[in-house]
Amino acid sequence: GNPFTVVGVLPREFPGGVAGNRTEFYVPMSAQPRLLSSWSLTAPDRWFVRLMARKEPGVSETQVQSALNVAFTRETETLMKEPKMLLSNGQNGVSYRRNTYRQPLLLLLGIVGVVILVACANLAGLLLARGAVREHEYAVRAAVGAGRWRLVRQSLTESVLLSLVGGALGILVAVWGKTVIARLLAGSLDDFHFSTSLDLAVLGFTLGTALLTALLSGLLAALRAGRSDPLAGLKERASLGAPHLRMGKALVVAQVALSVLLLAGAGLYVRTLVNLARINPGFATENLLLFRVSPRTAGYRGFKSVGFYDRAQQSLAAIPGVRSVTLMQNPLLAGSMSGGSFFALPGQPSGSEPHAHKHTVSETFFATMGIPVLLGRELRASDSESAPKVVVVNQAFAREHFPETNPIGQTLKTKGDSAGWQIVGVCQDAKYTGIKDKIPPTVYFSFRQDAISFACFAVRTALPPPAIVPSVRKAVAEVDPLVPLAGITTQQAMRDRSIAQERLFASLCGALAFLAVLLSCIGLYGLMAYNVARRTNEIGIRMALGATRRNVAGPIVGEAMVLGALGIAIGVPAALALTRFIKSQLYGVAPTDPATLAITAVLLLAVAVIAAWIPARRAARVDPMVALRCE
Repeated sequence: GNPFTVVGVLPREFPGGVAGNRTEFYVPMSAQPRLLSSWSLTAPDRWFVRLMARKEPGVSETQVQSALNVAFTRETETLMKEPKMLLSNGQNGVSYRRNTYRQPLLLLLGIVGVVILVACANLAGLLLARGAVREHEYAVRAAVGAGRWRLVRQSLTESVLLSLVGGALGILVAVWGKTVIARLLAGSLDDFHFSTSLDLAVLGFTLGTALLTALLSGLLAALRAGRSDPLAGLKERASLGAPHLRMGKALVVAQVALSVLLLAGAGLYVRTLVNLARINPGFATENLLLFRVSPRTAGYRGFKSVGFYDRAQQSLAAIPGVRSVTLMQNPLLAGSMSGGSFFALPGQPSGSEPHAHKHTVSETFFATMGIPVLLGRELRASDSESAPKVVVVNQAFAREHFPETNPIGQTLKTKGDSAGWQIVGVCQDAKYTGIKDKIPPTVYFSFRQDAISFACFAVRTALPPPAIVPSVRKAVAEVDPLVPLAGITTQQAMRDRSIAQERLFASLCGALAFLAVLLSCIGLYGLMAYNVARRTNEIGIRMALGATRRNVAGPIVGEAMVLGALGIAIGVPAALALTRFIKSQLYGVAPTDPATLAITAVLLLAVAVIAAWIPARRAARVDPMVALRCE
């Protein structure tokens, strides 16, 4: 109803000064009374208004703090005991959810660090095995004059080259993978803005990590190459016997132990996600379209909005494919609520005011949402402004305040209300603010008796909800074209958004744990394959003397299981000690859940057997005559 001239367009990626506000256009604060004349942002009690300032060069925060405190104290010394201003860094804007994601993201960064450690151990083990194979080559180089530093430099150069190539390929994978992560983040609450762009800091960190990985993983192999003995290295391999590979085995054990940590954490996140997905919210979420309207922007004030809501409900109900329509003050599972209200109940001690959540709805709310009324009746269209005031309460309210009394006919009073509201029905419990939150005592008011300036419509359809959006827009516009639709979504999407963080971390932790297990499997396979290759002569002799295939393959698989068991024995206590740090992020599962740890142990033992089976099978098929001639 107010004309504005567009004078500028902001970049698409700009999230706004306050993250999560879904801001689509900005107007000067001086124009605010034209939009909401009865609600002033400049009133003295609007404490949520944030002030943002850019400091001049050379001005310290202490100077700014002192100047603001003086001005603020002068204005508020009669209202506050010790008035002062609080300064905070505004370079990332204001976010009410940054702290919610801060700890999990730091934890995720730690998980990435564990995967890097597994990769370092894996690469170090493979380079050690490769270096042992090349002992003869190093001995020849040392015999013809190559110095120790030259051999060390050659080994480090090869490992650095491998790591840089791997880092470059990793960046290519990241370019693709960040698209997947962005899709996971897109379902976050309140359109929380994440930056997934690759910048110089990220690329520099990746390059530094790749170089550090190369140095750490290649150092042992390089030092071993530098200690090559020309005399021993030039002898035949048969005379050297089978190597012990103690360092390689220790690295495999370390990889398995780290994998236990990651798998246990991923298992807990996955079980949390499964538990949340199985929660019954107490109402039907399928085929339910949601959108918000604010008729006060079109001039509807107080009970004048009732007529608009009534006509809008009738217009929406006439759309083909619509089964039922209702309105509510706040959408369910959106993280929002009325803030709660204090009530006075009969028989309550003086001074005690029971607290309950308040929800203003239409008479079709319970039928449309699929919430059965267990006692009494539902709200009715006849419950108008002039009729006796009535409410419906949920089971939680009845259990808490009327444990041994029938609540039907009881009266509750709000502040400043002498007549009170009569309880005419008790409905089944249903989730209100979020899927993870406990169901609070809730009182349902009729919008015809409790005027609301904004509302959320819920439209139950026989068709996919997005298919009727154009018809819904047209139906509301026919009632009043000055009332726009906002926040169009579905109830199922709202539910999915309420567990977006759990889905994000279950997906990312699961992927990282899978990567760590895969690296451990490759490391164990490489060690066993190298061991079999070095012991070909020994295996040939044993089979020539009558050893069966089982006698040959059994010890190889057994050795892999021992290494896996040692890693599990180290990793399980570490997991028990560290998973307690994610206790606050879990739902329906303890951080020390024995089932998760048992599944983790069994899975890693199975991986160890699979990794060793191929080398063991190859060893069991060795031809004794070929093996004895391999030297």
